[in-house]
Amino acid sequence: MDELPDPFCISLGSSNCLNLIKFLNTILLVDVPNADLYLFLAVSILALLALAQQFDVFTRPPPVPAKELPRRPALQVIFKPDDVIGTATAAVASSTANEHIEARSIADEISIFTEEEGSLWTTEKKEASTHHSEFTGSKLPPQKKIYKKAQQPRKTNVQHHGLPDSFAPLLSSSEMEVLWDGLTADLIHAIQVQAQVRLHEGRHTIPLDKDNMRPQFWFDSSGSDIFSVNNDTATKGCKISANFFVGSQRMTLDEDLDTSKHISERSQPMVKNGDLIFDPPLRLGNVAPTLLHFPQLFEDKAMPRLRRMQFVGFVIEFLASLWFLLEKILWMIERRCQVHLSKVKVAPIFRRQSAVGEAQWRLSLSFTGHLLLFDFLPIPFISFHLPTFVIPQPHALLEYLLTAQPFASAKLHRENIAEERITVAALSALDSFNTSVKAVVTPPAVEMDLTMPGGLTLSFEMMHGLDVTTNTRMKRESTPPTLLSIPKPNSNTTLNSWFNSGQSNADSSRLKHQHISVPSTAQLPSQMYDANSMSPWFFEIAVDGITSADKIVVNVSRCTGRQEDESTSFPSRSTFSVSGSVVICRAQSNTAVLNHRPTSGMPLLKRNLSGTLAKNTSDSLPPIHALLMFPDTYVQSSKRSSGHLVEYDYAFDVGEETQLDTVSLSYGASHPMLKGGTIVTCMLESIYAYGSIHAREGAIVDPSEKLRKRNILRHLPAVNFTAGVQNMFIPKSSISYLDDGNTRSIPEMDGGRLMIRVLGGIDESMLNNNVPSAQIVKEGIKVVADFGVTTFASKNESNLNEFPELDIFDKLCSYILGTCDGSITCHLRPQKMLSSTSSSGPNVFNPLEAYEIDFSGSKVSLRLKEANFNLGHRRVIVPTETTFAVKVLESVVNMGFEGTTKCELAWDFQGTSPILQVTTPGQTIAETSHEDRQQAPLLIKALCQGRLNLDVSSVGGISFTQASTSRENKEGLYDWKFFNALVSPDDDSPARMMDVLHDKKTMNRLLAVTKLINSDLEKIASYALTKVWRAKEIFDQEGVSDPGHAIPGHRMARLMSLFLCGDVSQVDEILPIIQRVVAGNGLDVVKVKELIRKHVNAYDDWAAEIDRGVKWAAMMLGPMTVPSPFVETEVPPLTECIDITRYAGIPTAKELYNTLHDKRKLPLDSTFSNLVSRIAPYMTFRQVSYVLNSRPASHWQPFDLKRLRYVYSVKKKVEEISESYGGLSFMPQSFFVSVFLGEATRSSLRAATGSNGNVNNPETEVKVGNRSALSMLRRQRSPKFDSEGFIMSPAGRVASLHDLAKVQSKQNVLHSACDVSDDLLGDSLLGPQDIAVLLQAGLTSAIKGSTVVQLNQRMLLDLMASQPASFAIGVLAELGADGPRQLANALMALCDLDQGSFKEAHCIDIHSLLEMWLPGLKIPRRDDYLAGGKWARQSFYDAIYSVAISILDLSETYIGLKLRIQQVRHHSERDPLPVPMERLSDLNDQPTSQLMSTIKDAVTKISVADELAQKAFDDLKSSGRSTKDSDLCATACQAYRDAFAACTKVVSIDKLAFQSDWFKSFFRRNYDALMVKSIYDNIIDDVDRVRVWMEALRRGSMGNTHSKPDPFFICPEEQKEQDLVDGIIDALFFDKKELEYIKNDPLVRMLIGNDPGHYNFTIITAMGVITEGKQGTELHTAIARLEKERGVVTIRADTGTARSIDYNANKIEEAVNAAVELKRPYGLVGYSQGCANEMNFEAMMISGTPDQQKVITGEYGLVCRQLLFSAANGSMHGPATEAKVHQLITMIEEFLKYQQGYFSRAFISTTIDVLNSGLDSSAFQKFLGGTKSFLPYASRTFWREAQHLPHIPTCVIRGVLEPHTTPESLDMLSNQLTKQSGSALHDSQVHVYDAVGHPIYFKNRNGRILKSTDMGGAIQRTHHWSPLCEEVEYVSTDRDREHRVFDCAKDRHIFPFCDVNARFGIIKYADVEN
Repeated sequence: MDELPDPFCISLGSSNCLNLIKFLNTILLVDVPNADLYLFLAVSILALLALAQQFDVFTRPPPVPAKELPRRPALQVIFKPDDVIGTATAAVASSTANEHIEARSIADEISIFTEEEGSLWTTEKKEASTHHSEFTGSKLPPQKKIYKKAQQPRKTNVQHHGLPDSFAPLLSSSEMEVLWDGLTADLIHAIQVQAQVRLHEGRHTIPLDKDNMRPQFWFDSSGSDIFSVNNDTATKGCKISANFFVGSQRMTLDEDLDTSKHISERSQPMVKNGDLIFDPPLRLGNVAPTLLHFPQLFEDKAMPRLRRMQFVGFVIEFLASLWFLLEKILWMIERRCQVHLSKVKVAPIFRRQSAVGEAQWRLSLSFTGHLLLFDFLPIPFISFHLPTFVIPQPHALLEYLLTAQPFASAKLHRENIAEERITVAALSALDSFNTSVKAVVTPPAVEMDLTMPGGLTLSFEMMHGLDVTTNTRMKRESTPPTLLSIPKPNSNTTLNSWFNSGQSNADSSRLKHQHISVPSTAQLPSQMYDANSMSPWFFEIAVDGITSADKIVVNVSRCTGRQEDESTSFPSRSTFSVSGSVVICRAQSNTAVLNHRPTSGMPLLKRNLSGTLAKNTSDSLPPIHALLMFPDTYVQSSKRSSGHLVEYDYAFDVGEETQLDTVSLSYGASHPMLKGGTIVTCMLESIYAYGSIHAREGAIVDPSEKLRKRNILRHLPAVNFTAGVQNMFIPKSSISYLDDGNTRSIPEMDGGRLMIRVLGGIDESMLNNNVPSAQIVKEGIKVVADFGVTTFASKNESNLNEFPELDIFDKLCSYILGTCDGSITCHLRPQKMLSSTSSSGPNVFNPLEAYEIDFSGSKVSLRLKEANFNLGHRRVIVPTETTFAVKVLESVVNMGFEGTTKCELAWDFQGTSPILQVTTPGQTIAETSHEDRQQAPLLIKALCQGRLNLDVSSVGGISFTQASTSRENKEGLYDWKFFNALVSPDDDSPARMMDVLHDKKTMNRLLAVTKLINSDLEKIASYALTKVWRAKEIFDQEGVSDPGHAIPGHRMARLMSLFLCGDVSQVDEILPIIQRVVAGNGLDVVKVKELIRKHVNAYDDWAAEIDRGVKWAAMMLGPMTVPSPFVETEVPPLTECIDITRYAGIPTAKELYNTLHDKRKLPLDSTFSNLVSRIAPYMTFRQVSYVLNSRPASHWQPFDLKRLRYVYSVKKKVEEISESYGGLSFMPQSFFVSVFLGEATRSSLRAATGSNGNVNNPETEVKVGNRSALSMLRRQRSPKFDSEGFIMSPAGRVASLHDLAKVQSKQNVLHSACDVSDDLLGDSLLGPQDIAVLLQAGLTSAIKGSTVVQLNQRMLLDLMASQPASFAIGVLAELGADGPRQLANALMALCDLDQGSFKEAHCIDIHSLLEMWLPGLKIPRRDDYLAGGKWARQSFYDAIYSVAISILDLSETYIGLKLRIQQVRHHSERDPLPVPMERLSDLNDQPTSQLMSTIKDAVTKISVADELAQKAFDDLKSSGRSTKDSDLCATACQAYRDAFAACTKVVSIDKLAFQSDWFKSFFRRNYDALMVKSIYDNIIDDVDRVRVWMEALRRGSMGNTHSKPDPFFICPEEQKEQDLVDGIIDALFFDKKELEYIKNDPLVRMLIGNDPGHYNFTIITAMGVITEGKQGTELHTAIARLEKERGVVTIRADTGTARSIDYNANKIEEAVNAAVELKRPYGLVGYSQGCANEMNFEAMMISGTPDQQKVITGEYGLVCRQLLFSAANGSMHGPATEAKVHQLITMIEEFLKYQQGYFSRAFISTTIDVLNSGLDSSAFQKFLGGTKSFLPYASRTFWREAQHLPHIPTCVIRGVLEPHTTPESLDMLSNQLTKQSGSALHDSQVHVYDAVGHPIYFKNRNGRILKSTDMGGAIQRTHHWSPLCEEVEYVSTDRDREHRVFDCAKDRHIFPFCDVNARFGIIKYADVEN
């Protein structure tokens, strides 16, 4: 039955339904065969089209964005001090290396500068084999860096606690860092690279997997393949041909390389195409494991999204579980299917934005090659693309390609990549290469920031093109412009007016050369520099070379560049060409480890290097490229050997066609804490250069050495190079200024020219015969720069403090216009040294110590066209054509900044003096007419022209000498001696200045100038000069030429009467006043005032001031009551008074030396080595020197040795400065010190820095930016400028804190294994004593307000603040080393420290800073004590003096530490005294029978001799015969000689025997007897004027001073011998008991002399407080006679006048060292203060280094002492003068308070500054040091710590004044001493009971020893100046000549001393042969 029809068909209709079915069958191809296949294809095509539409397959990619460069792209090179601890940079660097910071130290490298250290560089065979396995890929070297971020952190050279190998301020150690932040890939416009590389034959492993157990990727370049194009068997290894092209999109190759294309027309650079062709195809191994390992190296960006899909994640996890199995399967397949790669093609593609990533350009990688099945069946593959999740696609744009993430489709995991090993492995496969590169590039600016150790940053920026202006060039015209067209400012009120348009439109000339000038201002658009407007450079480079494991050879056959810009009206063309070669190979095994200096050798200037250097083919060493690229990994410090050194050679030539059109050069200087800054931009046009540079013979480098600029000296090249600039100018529209915070200047320059010649390593054989000999430079490098400036100008503005008294209210404005030219010569060369002498001496292996710089021959001349200086209503005009010239005659400075300079100065004002013009105050010179001006010349004619030599010492001392040439070298009043008298006074300077003062022509000129400045000042000066001239006339009329002529009272009264009233009418009134003062009763104030009121007309106007002056004089001339000294029974050394646990862990000096001497063959313990380096700053310079020389360098820990060497160099420099500072003579010293100080404090400053937001937290993180210093300086001129990265210095932070203990607990100090209190020892390289010297030098500087001095002082304060508080107390204690007065003066100067150059935020409160260091003390402020202050009634000086005393009390802990470290204590107070052996009670030390028998024999012989002598004496008295005629006397004399011999034998057995009572008594008797014998011989032999002196002395002792002389001593031949002896004894000795004892001593009567012969002995003399040192003439006649008779050589110590006992002790040591060289024992002869000097010398030597101890205790050491009128126990003059000075200062202070109501604050401040300058001056400080030994506290300190030898006998001479023995010049001094002390038993200086050989007032062990050695001496009738004669002639008066007070016997001061010691064998007789 048929089926029923479908309802749809019924409704549609049958016919219609059939038609529809037919239609559908047709569409569905029902009747077509294979219809399903056709439908499937159609659906597939439609689906593909839809997919293509979705992915924009048929859409054209968008254009690459257009290029836009930064306006000022720059490459920054930063040199910063390598002491990164405590700096902001360290805070950033440490964040990437926390592991190292936690360790707080890094292993120091072994120094390579000594032979001992070089021997440590050894390598064992086991280590070598380990290295070999590492480099072959079987074992990986350890990874030093772990990358925690995608971007690699910036590499910095950080070494914590590290020090450079040597102290070299001129090459301050710096770390170099290169910043790429300012660069962009857009600077590259096009690159075409064509290269051919040949690989070494064989298999090469590339360690893509860090796991050594995993299979590594490898490739084989064997060269045999069936598809090989070239089967030449002669050439082995695979050849790789590479072609790459980078450029702009839609530009052809030619268009990309066309430099005329503007930058705006170019797109961002991209890789446009590239390919690598391998011939033969490269066989790849371990491909499958490598591809499977790739996901660990990078992560596809689509993978995170896919992982979130459940199914995909399941698949990935499933595959991961089968990963090992899958890898095995693929590896098995790969073993049967080898991959050979023949080509890799790179093409850019654009991928549009998707869910996976943003739209970007990528590089598509396609691979061509074949698969070799079963080693015979090749299956090729062509342009095969691997999925991006297998091999990711790199970026096509260079902007992204040249980053740490170069892949576009994946994220690179750099921490999983062994970059260093991969690089080394790839380079190891390289055999040779040949590359040609063409590029179009816009070169960036190069900026270099050099941060000096003191914080000053010097910046240099150089760029090609014009900075400021755009495409502007010089126009060539026929007429050069005028030289005076530089506009002058309309207003001199502010500096800003010089920047704005309020000035003349006429631009300054820029004279390039003839017919060249600058366009008008309209032609110079003020537009900032923009790199987009620059025409790019075209570079072409051709390089080829070969590589191996031991050698690299690179030949640069062509390197050219050109730049052309024809688009402007001034076309520019620049070009350069360079060619050369480089050879680098491993150094030979027998090469010294850098232990040589670079030698000149004889290389050719032009040569082809073919790699002829020797090769070391050791397989156990890393390849050469690994050493060069990754030294930190492959050159480990513990495995160094000579095989890790690299020898190199190179030669490069710069073509003569090299020229640059324009270069912009900018210089800047700034300091983060200082105001102002400096930036100067200069344009250099038409630059040319040519020459050659090559390595010197045997050049070697250590690849692991740090990137420090000081390493440059190790690699000096041989060079012959010339460069020049034909035009230089400073653009008007540039922001060039110089600002130091006080003075601001705007420089202008036009028409400059420069030529530089660099020569080095050149000898005669390398140059033609026409070359002058000056161009032959064999050693070092010589730079000669000839320059000239057609026009330069400077507009300056200086801040001045208001001074109403001088009408100073405005700023000082000046304008200078002129020309300049000259030549600068700089020769860096090796010093002439033979060998390395010691650990502390110059080291030839260290270039920093072995090189020096010679500036000799440099010269500069300046010609002024216009110069004026304006100050309110005053102006100084300098004559036109004034010239100044400087020529360096000799200047050599080494790297340690030691050397001297001698230059010639010349000036010529063209016969016209500079003019001072003055108008009415309130107006300016420009506003007034000529009639309203007053003017006067400033200089006399003699000073308008001149020439002289200027000498500069190594510490900045200056002096003038006679010029060696020229007609200007005139003799006269104003020659070089005049300038020397002003700047560096000598002995002749006072006389020269007095001559100038009496030159009325000059003084009248000076008065005329003074009147224009201030009429009141002129009146005062005129009055003073009139009186001076009047005094000169009176002296000339009265014949007064020496002080002695005016000393007598009547003469003085006559002179004063003539001076006051012009006649002698007032003599009777004046004479009593003088007599009252001389008598010691003080000044009669009432009578003096009456005289002044009567004869001085201005008395009523100045009554108050005159009254105060008279009171001052009365106080100074009158006696001063002071407390008498008292006896302290026990004064032990300070170190025994302080708890020893306070210094736990700190060794004593004795322990230090014992450890150094113990086990001398073995290295020092590391703990001890570190401890010594820590305490080194607290040692003396002598100690550090000894410590360094006591052990070889290899015995020290490397870092400790560096620190010791640094401390040695620092102390050496400080020692030089300590004796040379202050005043005009050291005016430039601050600049010298700044260089030294910055380097010295560089590694010491360790305090953490705080941010602006939280200054109380020293660990707060600070903001650090990478902005260059020049950029900051440019921004400073902007009103919106805001400083970045504010950092508070340590001193500022401490001053702002409330609790210093919190900071001190957080300070980092050097680690030590020993237990050392951190609050005692800091880590500063400068000790407290060193800092005190440098602080004092700054406080006494003549330019203490200058920026450099302020910065120096701040660096020192910062260093103090970074140390423990006790360190600062130690510095203050050292400032007060000479007493509280010196410290009070220093505190006043320190509290008033000028900080005007610092920014307000960086100014510190010195009072607060000191109070933080001194808990419990309040530092007084001067303002509180001035009129109106809360303490106005009290004395500020008293308050500060009290604080000074308190500080010295607080410093006992530091002083104890200093003494513990510096002085050797041989015994403690508890040790028994050394006594003669006959007194010993210890059974173990009983005297021997020989000694006792010898003593008994000596005593017996003395007794026998006395009996015989007494009989002989009785016979002489009765018979009247002489001793020579008496047989009894002969017998007695022989008996005495036998006794002498017996005593000598006793001393030979027991050196202390002379301390026995019997021996001491006999010794004293002989000394007195020899004293009488000496004078007797002088009388008989008529020596000098002894006869007349003795006659005057005899008459004076008898009270007949004015009677007619009788011939008793005048004619001794007429007197009996014993009568003469009686006369001598009666006249000479003062004490009656001593006189009678001596007179009755038969030994004296025998007149026994010593046997003839020479003594084996040397005398060292140290004279009094006023002395000429080694040039002195004290006792010169006696010394000459002693040498003639006894052969005793006398050496005068070069002690100084009024110098400290420490200074003089050092000078005595110098003399003793000279004596020791004579190989003879020596004795000390001291006079007055010289006795204290010699006692201090002995104590210093005994407690000093073992070398010093040997000098005094050795075979040729000290044997005896002689003290002449000793002041070692002080004098009452000392405390009395001290009290007078203190009272005078307070009286002056009170006077200034009174004057505050009459004078301005500026005047008072200036007066105070002048007084402070005097108190702080070097002369005053040295005077205080010289007088301190007279003060009780100083004497106590000395005797408390002193140590002396117990076996040295001491002889003394003491004296007491009587009227007939008192010099008239000492009357007042003598009378004052009598009244001040209450006793007349003195010699005018010291009391007789003080002038002994032992301490009187301070008892301790050492004092008892000295008392036992004091042999004494009878008191004589004489005065303190007894040893003097010619030295005091200028103060001798008629009374002195009548009493013959200076004609005393000089022999008695030294002859008895020598004879008595020789008599008892203490001084030996010289051998017959000698």
